[in-house]
This record gives sequence, structure tokens and C-alpha cells, in this order.
Amino acid sequence: ALDLIEVEYEPLPVVLDPVAAMREDAPLARKPVEEIDRSEARGHVSVDVQEQSSGKPSNIASQAKFSRGDIEQGFAEADSVIEHTWRTAMMHQGYIEPHATIAEYDPTSGELTVWTATQGQFFVRDQLSLSLRIPETKIRVVGMELGGGFGGKISLYQPLVAHLSRLAGRPVKHVFTRADDLMGATPSPQCVVELKTGMKKDGSLTAIQAKCVYDSGAFPGAPAVVGGILIGGYYNFPNLEIEAYEVLTNKVSVGAIRAPGAHNVTFAIESHMDMMACALGLDPLDVRLTNAVGKGDEMPSKAIYPSIGLKECLEAVRDSDIWKSRGKNGSANDRLKPVPQKKRGVGLAIGGWLGGLQPASAHVELNGDGTITVVVGSNDITGTNTSFAQIAAEELGVPLEMVNVVTGDTKTAPFAGMSAGSKTLFTVGRAVKAAAEDARQQLFAIAAERLEANLDDLESTGGEIRVKGSPDKSIPFRRLAGITTGFGALYAPIIGRGAISARQQAPGFTAQIAEVEVDTETGEVTLLRWSSAQDAGFAINPLSVAGQIQGGTTQGMGIALWEEMIYDDEGRLRNPSLLDYRMPTALDVPNIETRIVEVPSEDGPYGARGVGEPSIIPGAAAVANAIADAIGVRITEAPITPERILRALGKI
Repeated sequence: ALDLIEVEYEPLPVVLDPVAAMREDAPLARKPVEEIDRSEARGHVSVDVQEQSSGKPSNIASQAKFSRGDIEQGFAEADSVIEHTWRTAMMHQGYIEPHATIAEYDPTSGELTVWTATQGQFFVRDQLSLSLRIPETKIRVVGMELGGGFGGKISLYQPLVAHLSRLAGRPVKHVFTRADDLMGATPSPQCVVELKTGMKKDGSLTAIQAKCVYDSGAFPGAPAVVGGILIGGYYNFPNLEIEAYEVLTNKVSVGAIRAPGAHNVTFAIESHMDMMACALGLDPLDVRLTNAVGKGDEMPSKAIYPSIGLKECLEAVRDSDIWKSRGKNGSANDRLKPVPQKKRGVGLAIGGWLGGLQPASAHVELNGDGTITVVVGSNDITGTNTSFAQIAAEELGVPLEMVNVVTGDTKTAPFAGMSAGSKTLFTVGRAVKAAAEDARQQLFAIAAERLEANLDDLESTGGEIRVKGSPDKSIPFRRLAGITTGFGALYAPIIGRGAISARQQAPGFTAQIAEVEVDTETGEVTLLRWSSAQDAGFAINPLSVAGQIQGGTTQGMGIALWEEMIYDDEGRLRNPSLLDYRMPTALDVPNIETRIVEVPSEDGPYGARGVGEPSIIPGAAAVANAIADAIGVRITEAPITPERILRALGKI
């Protein structure tokens, strides 16, 4: 039967370059779509900006514009004006476990159960209901343990598997191959940034003009608005004019990566900061401190920064031995002297992330044996469950080993948003704290009655509630459990409930220093040392915070030197395997000196803020600045491959 089928294809123009695709005479990458759900792209960050559309057929899916002051006057006042075009590549998130889902539809009851690797089980449930027209009450989504996400496991394909199960009347399992994942998942977008900046002799910035073009692939979803805010949001520019676009092409549709859209524009603005400082003979770190934003400063979107720790991060890396070694160890600052084939350089860059917002809830329950169960609906991909246990233990005054955290499914857990946007600890952590406080109040009310004491005279420590100053007057949690859960119990079970709304973000910032060695004959770059300082607000679990900083920093190294999805002229991916798609390995990564800065956020639990995303952002810029320090030439495209270095040196 297949042999009898005849197919005639009409080749259409291939649209691959996002800048060329913006032209009015450019062929359309796809037919116009009335309205496309962008909820996946918005899962990482919350911005109060209205995206604009041209309203006529175009490859420009959306655009955003920001302005402040007089841009022409700003450049006229500058003593140094730098103008360049910067490019960053499309790249994969690099998780170990590919996408995987099992769906089982019961035709008798009409109920659907889905087990899936996801960063947001409630989001999956909502989209399953919307796409398959099944009531949410009949859908159960079980978020499984994740072998890495980094934004990539927000991508939605579970409805396809569920639909197949409904058609077959049988359970259906689908697991991506690595090639499937590289070719068909949702990578980070390519981005082209046209940037012009001005600075005075005293190091103060005068103006920024930027055009940020994000390659969205086949469907909208690129984080153009976020990029537009961040490129002008690290520093106080009195005059700015920023345009940000997401443009459709004939590549795979893009999605979120750790801090989506941030590293692209940071590569540009942080390279400019070094170039202007160098042109005026100023210290790059001092220039950043002079202009860095702080509490009360305005973003390009006109939103106001709450408490942030950018300046503190810069001061932290100033003390690094790496920064103090600038100009030594063969750094190519003196070009007149003969230098060896391998040259060393040191580079600095900062990065910041606005953070996401989403309501959250949690339960804290007293078990029959006196232990504590915390029930949440967020998927643990960064160790947040350990932090939740610490929060509950702190509030209840019990040892950590008495607390167990359970991630329920969408039918058993209280609501939580996606584990994305550096918001899980910031939002769900607050809900856990509120639930533990509620449980504590219930326990204290019972203890006060049993101990014949005033509430204000009680304290909880070591798994018991006692009267202050009278340790012999106490009641252990095990006893409280017996009289709230046992047969004939006199009191209601202890179930603390916490639910919060999140209305103000807790932006996180980082400053990083890289030391590199460049072989001027081969173009090879070796990473020698690295220092990362990041504001955690308050490090509830310092080991986990350090791990997040080091992991994100490592991914930033990959953006800087290796990671790139390469397409041919027909739009076919040329490197759809890990043999050809290069990511950093343990052999590539130097020792990462980790410095945790603590500038409390105004709303986070104990002042904590999310730490998952800032650390990936400045890596490419730090390496680019270090390479420029080493060899005296500037590379404007990432990844900074040996070929691009040799071309910049005029050797090929």
C-alpha cells in the first residue's frame, strides 16, 4: 500500500537568519497564527511588560521597546562610544535524562494518569485538560525524579502521549532518544545584539542603544522582553533606547534554559563595559561599581529594584587572588615585549536574573510517631526539598531528622508552580514556613492547655514543647501526636496549611572572574581558575547554594567555549549527538572559588532568594574579556572557538 502513495513536494524558501527574516520582503517562516500560548516561555520570569505585535503577516512574533532620557544627547556627552554586533548560538540545555513520559487513559472512568519528567506537574495537568478537553478532576500527573531540567523540562509534549493512550485504550510510553532530544526538544535561542554604549572619562555611563533579535524557531517563545530589560538593567543608564524582538525561522522551536535570554545580552553588555573601561584607562571593576544598580533604581521597564546584592558581589570578587593577579603570569598587557605562544588573561563579568513569581501552598502534618511530614507540589530538581525540611525543622523546633518532605502528585499535593525561574525556594519555601507556623500555633495551643501555661511562656526545642525556664514542664511531640491522632484522641489532627501570593520579585546577581590561557598557534583556550560570588539573600543550605553556583558556572563555560547547535543551509541540524555537540566535562572545568554573598531579600524565607539561574549568565562574557586581556583582540561571537580566535588573530 505504501508503494501506491505518490507525494509531490513543493520546496519553500528556508528562513534561517533571524535578522534577515525581519525584512519586509523576507519569506514567511510559517503561516500566521492567530494566538499562541506563551505560558512555557513565561514560566521562568515575571515581567509587567506588554508585548507588541505588528498586526500584519511577518516573521516578527513580538517586540518590546524601552526608552529613557535623550539618547542623542547621551552619546554626545560620552568620551568613549563603543558600537558592535554580538552573536550567541542556539544551544541545548544539556540534561542527562531525555524527555520521558508514560500515559494511561482509562476509557471506563475517563481518567488519565501521566508519569512524566517535568519541572511543573500542575502546568502539565492544566495543558492536558486544555488540549484533550478532559476535566482537571480526572487528570493525575505524577512528576518523577528528574535527571536534569535547566528549563528544558518545561517543554510540553505530554498531550501527544496521552492522546495516543486514549486512542489505543492502553498505556503508552515514550522516551526521546538523544537525537530526538537535540533535534526536536526546545533549545535556547540564537541571539544577535546590535549594541552602542557611551561612557565619560570619570567612568559614568551616558547612554545605551540596543537591538536584541532572538531566533524563536518555528513558534513564538523566545525571551526577548527579558533580554531587553536585562541589557539595560544591570547599570544606571540615564539615557536608553532598547528594542527586543522574537523572530520566527525554520529551526526547531526554542524554549527556556537556565535564565532564558540573559546570557545572550550579557555577553554583549559586559564585553562593552570592559572595552569602554580599557579605552578610557579605567579599572573594569571600579567602572562596574560606579554604575551598578541597587535598591530603588529603575529598570528599563520602569519597575523598581528591591533589595539586591550586585555591588556586594563585585566587592567579594575584588578580594580574589585571580583578580589581584591581573597583568601578571604572562598577561598580554605589554604588547611590546616578546611573549610566549601561550598567553594568559583575566576577565570579569556580572549577571543578574529578575526571578519568577507564582502563588504556592504547602502542608505540614504531625504524624502518629511525632515526626513531621511536609507536603509540597513542586518538583525537586535543585535540592529544594532539603531546604523545605530545614525550614519546617527551624519553625517547629525539632531535629532535621524528624522531618520528611513529600512531593505529591496533582491529586494529593497542594498547588505549586513550575520549578523554574529561581522561584521555588522563594515561593514554596514561604508557603512551607507559613504552614509550619500554623502547625506550631496549633501545637502550642494544646501544649498550653496540657501544661497549664501561657502561650507566651512556651518554647519548642529538641522535639518537645516546654515552659521557658522550667525544663521539667514539657510535652514531647510524640505525646502530642498521641492525643491528636490516636484512638479516642481529645484534639484534632495537626495539619498546618500555608498559602502565599508572590507580588514582588527577588532579583539575584553574581560576579565572576575567569583566568584563561590562549594558545595563539592553535586557538585553544584553557580555563585555569575561576571565582564566582553570588547573592543568595540568606543561604538556608550553604552546600546546596554552592552546588548551584558551581553547576551554573560550569554551564556558562560551555556557552563561552563549546556549545552550539549548527544548522546547514537547508535547516538540518548537523550535530545531533553528544559526539558532535560539545559540552564541558570534568577535564575542562577548573577549580571554582565560590563566595556566597548574603543581602537579604525583602520577602523570601529568612531573606533567602533563588540561586539557580544567575550563575550561568556571565560566563561567556568573563571568558571573552579574559581572552581579550590575553591576546589583545576581541571576539564578538560565542562560543569562542579556536577557529574564531585564529581568524581574529589574522592567522586563517
